[in-house]
Amino acid sequence: MTSKVTLFGKKIAVAAAVILCFSATVASASTYYVDSVAGSDSNAGSSTAPWKTVTKVNGMSFYPGDQILFKCGGSWDTLLKPSSGTSGSPVSYGAYGTGNKPLIRGFYASSKSYITAQNIAFRNGSTDSPATILTSHHIVLRNCDIIADPSNSTWAALYMLLNSHHNEISGCNIAHLTTSRQSDAVNLRRNANYNIIRNNNIGAATHYSLSLEGFDSTYPTYSCNYNLIQGNTIYNPQGATMGLQSGSSNNVVEKNTVYGGKSTSYDANLPRTFKAVSQNNIIRYNILRDNTTSTSSGLGMEVYAYNTDPPNVAIGNRVYNNTITNITKYPIVIATNGDSGATAYNNYFKNNAVYNNLDTYQLWIQKNSVIYDNFFSNNLFFKTGTSAIMNVQGKYGTVADIQAADPTHFKSNLQTAPMLDSTYKPQIGSPCIDAGDFLTKVTSAGGSGSVITVADDGYFSDGMGLTAGDTIMVGNYTATITAINRSTHQITLNQSVTFKTGDAVSMPYKGSKPDIGAIEYQQVVAQPLNLQFTN
Repeated sequence: MTSKVTLFGKKIAVAAAVILCFSATVASASTYYVDSVAGSDSNAGSSTAPWKTVTKVNGMSFYPGDQILFKCGGSWDTLLKPSSGTSGSPVSYGAYGTGNKPLIRGFYASSKSYITAQNIAFRNGSTDSPATILTSHHIVLRNCDIIADPSNSTWAALYMLLNSHHNEISGCNIAHLTTSRQSDAVNLRRNANYNIIRNNNIGAATHYSLSLEGFDSTYPTYSCNYNLIQGNTIYNPQGATMGLQSGSSNNVVEKNTVYGGKSTSYDANLPRTFKAVSQNNIIRYNILRDNTTSTSSGLGMEVYAYNTDPPNVAIGNRVYNNTITNITKYPIVIATNGDSGATAYNNYFKNNAVYNNLDTYQLWIQKNSVIYDNFFSNNLFFKTGTSAIMNVQGKYGTVADIQAADPTHFKSNLQTAPMLDSTYKPQIGSPCIDAGDFLTKVTSAGGSGSVITVADDGYFSDGMGLTAGDTIMVGNYTATITAINRSTHQITLNQSVTFKTGDAVSMPYKGSKPDIGAIEYQQVVAQPLNLQFTN
């Protein structure tokens, strides 16, 4: 059951990969084999006498550390309902042999924990999501194809919800190929907190390719917080691309490439590249590009309320070192439709490169009393052949015009060609080089130690218990954050540093100051982000 689908502008053969078998890593654990052609459910499940069906697998009781391997090239029209393992000894589901990935109808984990599934194609055209993680934790899906076919009627190809936490989705191809109903490729909602979505190819969906949603009218206190969205390629030819909404706060969204878009009724004819209507998110080092649908937007903070749900706000977000280019309308927009409680304030934009987007205005901020105290420093705004590229609260003009009119909220922004190459890296002589701003500064008294107080800790992450914290520069010292106290603005580091009041604090950079844009001119090798929890 190998078939071709279009993802990220090219044809891929779903389930077409060479998979090598792997052996048990736990000495006391058992390994079982499943072969849809040569197996029999009356067999012992050994390599020479494999089982035949997923139904057999679902009916077995496995122990921590057990592995269940499906024969490459086989197919099973049954949902896989995995067994739980324990911390350090997950129950693992994978592949053996060579050829196409095993093709299974779907993965369904309800109230389960400590499970790994890798190198499997989960795909169906039914009423089942290819992958559902429900009230579960420490589930890892790695190097899987998770595809909902055009006839699939589910909301999402990958659905994670209802108190699911500390799960990881990495290296997967994910898409929802229906064009006849509203759908997401990946949807996290209703207390899907502390999860990792990393290094995936996330493709088509009529609503959003990737959507984080916490609350709704039924669950008004729920959230979608402390998730890491990192290093994904997100391309949607059928709808909008990415959304943080409905109480999706305190997330880190970094190093993603986000592009594509299509206007349909399923995305309210607003194929946003990145909808950010929530609180205290860190949005950094992303490339938002090439959404040329007539109603598209880039980074949108258009606040509103939906039906009886709590309002969607944009408060306290830190948006820095992103690159936004070739978007048709509103590369950055802050606006409201006037719904009660929908406010936008205390958002900081630093070191972003926003250039050659198709609309005249590279920044649009609506004039409204609920939109205030949003700050822009050391960003680059530019459009070839156009001078008045800013539309800020009813004032139109150049970057210099806006900064002169409102120096409190706009300072040190540039209006010049960025000189970036095809990979969005500054070329020699680029005005982006060393033109960024430091993120914050030390406010504690000078001295030495592993704890510093800073003016604004909102730019940094301590890893949220999922990964290593940010590696930062404090003056001339480099150290890694191990904890952040948001109430006192204290940052704890993994080593002692010497500092004085007013020392600059920023992410690692080379040169005299950080660059503008998503990619540094001189490469900085940052601390690798490794999972802290074990499974």
